[in-house]
Amino acid sequence: MLRRWTIQRATGTGIVAGIAAFLAAAAIDSWPGGLLYPYALLLALTALCGASVLLITARDMRVRGTSQLMRPIRGFDIMIGLVLLLPAGYALATIWPRLGL
Repeated sequence: MLRRWTIQRATGTGIVAGIAAFLAAAAIDSWPGGLLYPYALLLALTALCGASVLLITARDMRVRGTSQLMRPIRGFDIMIGLVLLLPAGYALATIWPRLGL
């Protein structure tokens, strides 16, 4: 099953989860109790997708190396992974005390 989890799937899933989290954050003021846990779940999924993009890229770089032609692609993958991981991780850290876990 892990062989089917690719950078493309992780990126697509992370972007969709991030957009859904953004929409949930906009609606959380009107329904604070009901959307807090789904919002946290969407943030966690987005951060997990970003981390998996970074891990898949690191493993691929270790196995295949980086040629001159692959460097822009690797840079883009690293950037996408960080864009998914860092904002979602920060937002999750800010709401963590409100979750009561």
